Parts: sequence; structure tokens; C-alpha cells
Amino acid sequence: MEDQNKEPKKEEVLEMKFDPNTIEHLGVKMYSTLPPIIAEIVSNSYDAEAKKVDIILSDNKKNKSITITDNGHGMTFSEINSNFLRIGRNRRVDNNSQESKNKLRFVIGKKGIGKLSFFGISDRIEVLTVSEELENKFILDWNKIKNLGNDEEHYKPEIVHQDSKVSKPNGTSITLYNIERKTNFDPDSIAYSLAKSFQVFDEEEFDVTIFHNSLDNKTVIENKLIYKNINELKSWEFPIHKDRSPKTYYCEDVITGKIILSKETVPHNMKGVSLFSRNKLVNEYEFYDLSATSHGYSYLTGWLNVDYIDLFEKDVISTNRRSLNWETDETKELRSYLASVISSIYNESKKIKEQFKIKDFEDETGEPIDSWVEALPSHEKSLAKKMVTSIINSEGIDKSKSTELVKFVKDSFQFEAFKELASDIDSSDVKDVHKVLGLLKEWKHIEAREMYKIAQVRLEAIKKFKEHIDDDAKEVPTMHNFLKEFPWILDPRMMEFKDEITYSQLLKEKFGEVKLDEDDRRIDFLCLKFGQGHFIVELKRPGKIISAADLDQGMSYVSFLEAHINNEFGNKVFCYIIGKKLSSDPLAIKKANSYKQSNDVYFKSYADLLQDALSYHKEFIDKYEEFS
Repeated sequence: MEDQNKEPKKEEVLEMKFDPNTIEHLGVKMYSTLPPIIAEIVSNSYDAEAKKVDIILSDNKKNKSITITDNGHGMTFSEINSNFLRIGRNRRVDNNSQESKNKLRFVIGKKGIGKLSFFGISDRIEVLTVSEELENKFILDWNKIKNLGNDEEHYKPEIVHQDSKVSKPNGTSITLYNIERKTNFDPDSIAYSLAKSFQVFDEEEFDVTIFHNSLDNKTVIENKLIYKNINELKSWEFPIHKDRSPKTYYCEDVITGKIILSKETVPHNMKGVSLFSRNKLVNEYEFYDLSATSHGYSYLTGWLNVDYIDLFEKDVISTNRRSLNWETDETKELRSYLASVISSIYNESKKIKEQFKIKDFEDETGEPIDSWVEALPSHEKSLAKKMVTSIINSEGIDKSKSTELVKFVKDSFQFEAFKELASDIDSSDVKDVHKVLGLLKEWKHIEAREMYKIAQVRLEAIKKFKEHIDDDAKEVPTMHNFLKEFPWILDPRMMEFKDEITYSQLLKEKFGEVKLDEDDRRIDFLCLKFGQGHFIVELKRPGKIISAADLDQGMSYVSFLEAHINNEFGNKVFCYIIGKKLSSDPLAIKKANSYKQSNDVYFKSYADLLQDALSYHKEFIDKYEEFS
């Protein structure tokens, strides 16, 4: 008769039970990149009720390694065999519970094959775990697993020590050795990938930190990492449309989360909505049967939590957690709901983006987008409005480009040639942004050709101007008459101006007898009106060096003329003194800087005028050649 008081024999071996091909197919071949492998270990730590997880990346030595340590409840020797080394174990079925060991969390692991992922990048895995002050350490060797015979069923990991008595807190540490990787680890990239895989990093009692080669070089993982570069225009918080939500299972708010409308197009791999169940990714970004061919969908991203799918009788989560099984009645209902919601948000987002573009234009220009349209004759107003509407409504044109195009249309409507060109487009075609863009492109060619012709004429004038400088031509009448004919050499904006002969005469009468540092000198003034400004141009000979006294006299001209101008509308008087160069006298330099800052008197050399004119008009010719 067997002795009833005899203690049961203590386990002395560890065994991993599996079909030898399982690891090859579900481990090495399915997991070949770092982030999903680390994600599997983090998932185990979360289910083990860990409050802190440290991921230590080591690549400063020949053999790279990764150690992931948590302060979860650890494993006993028996639990290693029955839980960790048992491939395909569904902990929820075994424990008849959806909750973790101490019922602190809903578990997120399910299939029991995540541990096989380790062999996707490492051939030697060391596991050290402490539970109830007993420490166990063992090694999994991929090369030995591969060499198992065909009739071999059980792989026996190497036990380093068993049930060693220790005074350590509970927890588990897993180290992956011999990682074959040419490049160094990128902690930021890994943190970003983990943030895409889980929604648990903002929980109050779950902190995950990455350390790269030292404790000083650390990266804290947060949920917001995934959307930190998304410039949000508007967002929709869930639950919404509760009357159309899928059937309620165990949670009051069936679907939670957030869909975001970005101000710019989102990265390609983030277009659409991702799905999470129990804070773990179950479906990557997509639009769920929508024919999302419109460019406007490129501005939508976000995530939704569909925790209730974990309670389906049939498992609908794929092994790699990239996509759900959409062939069941429950998931078809979910897919239909998602498509309907995203479609509604897309339609709403079109109007929001249009208003955003309009506001951007008005903020940049300081005027309502239609103000210039309303000032046009009635037959032109309709055409201009349709062109602006076409640009604003186009989903393929972002806000900065739409503002640029609307401003271009506004400026182009000043030219009869443009209006004639635009009127040739059928009214229905104006609604087509491609026709509008084609028109603008054609007009740019025409405009460039016209500017090219103007530039050619002006280059001839610039050439003549250089000859006058080289010959040290007299200020009167040579330079006076030349700059009066070609005032754009003084300022490229001066296409048209009013010659203020009266003011020129007033200055000559007032200052005709002024004696400065030059003998036998005639004072000459060229007074121009451009916009709201009056420009006094006092010409010196091309060889004249400008002194402090010349600058002071310029300020006298400004003061005198301002007293004789009706300044009811805030007209400003500027004085340009043109000569060879500014004196090196410190007083002259100080006065030149002071008068320039007060926006009253400016010194310009003939050499500067020549160089500026060449540079300005070269741009027109270069632009035309670019179009050609």
C-alpha cells in the first residue's frame, strides 16, 4: 500500500512542449524585427501586474543584447513549466478569468505563443524570475532546439539554478543574447513603435522606460508619442452615435477613442483608424471598406478601443495582431459601423478644412477673402468667385498653397490679359481645380514672358546707367534726366510715379544758396510721389563722397517738405542722397545709421543702385528661363 504521508516528488526538470516546426513558423519567420518582440515581453509584464518595466538596450559591445526587467509577480518553478513553457496556452481559459492573477487588470495576452518571438532575433534567451523569495534561472537555446530529432517532442531548457532562496522582490528579467544586427539600437524608434502597439503607457501604475547603454540615456514611453507630430485641426471623441454602435457586451461605452483631423497630411502608415482591444493593437490603420480614394482622407488618423471583441466566442484577433478576422457576423457589424462613422467625419472635415483655408488667407492678408471679389464688375465677379471657391474646395491643395494661389488670382485680376484668358474657360470648367491650375500655369508663362521683355529693356537702361557712372556724369542734367526717366533704378517698385515739380521748385528756392563742402555747386532735387510716400532725391556727382553735413542737410529737406504737404492722410517724406560712397568719418557713419533707423534719410551709392538693379531684373529673366 502506497504511503499516503509521502511528500510528492519535487519537479527537477523544465520542459517546453511543442511541435519542433512551431517555433520556426510562429517565432523566427513571423517575428524578425525588434519592436514586436519587445512588445510581446512588455505584454507579459503588464499581465504579470508589473508597475515598472525597464528595457535595457546594449550595443556598445561586439555582441548586442536586450534585457527587459519587470517587478511583476514573477513565476514559481511550477508556473514556469505550466505557464511560460507551455506553447499555445490560453491563460484566460486556463484561469477561467479575463483578469490578471490578483484581479488588478484585464489581461491582454491570449494565444500563448508570443514567447516564440524571442527566437526571431536571438538564439540564446536567459530568463531569471523571483517569486515568493525563490529565484529560478534557465536558458533557452535556439541551436539546440533546431537540432532536436524528428521523434523528439520535449525540449529541456538548461537550468542555471532552481528555487534558490533569495531576499529579492518578485519580478522577471528576460535577456536576449547574440542579436545579429548591423546597426545600433534606436530607442526613440522603439519607443514610437511600442506606443503604436499599446495604450497602457499613461496608466498611473505602469511605467516603461528604455535605457540605451547607460542609465543616463533613457527614454520614457508615453501614449502621446505616436501623435506628437500630428498638428491637430479638430478631433472627435468617442463614444459617438451610440444608437448606431455595435451590440453592448460588458462595457457601458462600447467604443471609445479619438479620430483626428490633421492640418497637414498624416504619414502614410497612419492614414485611417487603428483598433485596440484591452489597450493592445488588434488592427492597424485603415478605412474599413470605404473607397478612401479622395485626398481628403489623407488628413484623418486616430484610434478606437473595441474591448468587447475579446469576449466573442470565436477568437477574431490574428496572431500578428495586424488585422481582425472580418468574416464573422460580429466583426461585419463592427466594420459597417466604422465605415459609417469615418465617412460622416470625412464629410464634416471637408467643410472644416475649407474654413481653415479661408481663415489662413484672411490672417495672412488682413482682409476678407471675398473683399476684392466684391469690388469687381458683375461679369467678372462670378468668374473670380468660382475660381477662388474651386481652389478652397480642392482637397489636394493644402492651406499654404491655397492661400498662395488665391493671392495669385487676386493679383492677376488686375490685368486685362488675365481676365481675357480666364473668360475663355467655360463656367462649368471653373469648378474643376485642375482647369483652374492649368489656367494659372498658362498665365504664369504669359506673365513671365511679359516680365522678360520688360527686363530686357531695363537691362539696356542699366547698361547706360553704368556708362554714366564710369564717366562721372554731371548730376544736372545727365543724372537728373536719366533717373527721372527710369525711377525704378532708385526703387524697383516705382513703375509709375507723379513728378512733384512744385516741391522740387520749393526746395530749390529754400536751399538754393546753401554752401556745403563743394565749390561751384548746383543743388538739384528730383521729387517723386509713389503710393503714400514722397521721395526727395538729391543727386551728387558719381564721384562725390557723402559727409555728415550732407546727411544733416537731407534731414532739413525732409522737415521743410513735410511742413508744406497736407499730411491729413499720414503721407511720409523720405530723402535719398546719392553719391559715390559714405565718408569714413565716424560722425557721418553714426548719422547715416541714425537717420536710416528713423526712416527719414537714406544714403545710396551709385554702385549699390547699379548692383540692386542688376540683381532685381536678373530674377525676372531667370524665372522666364525656368518656365521655358
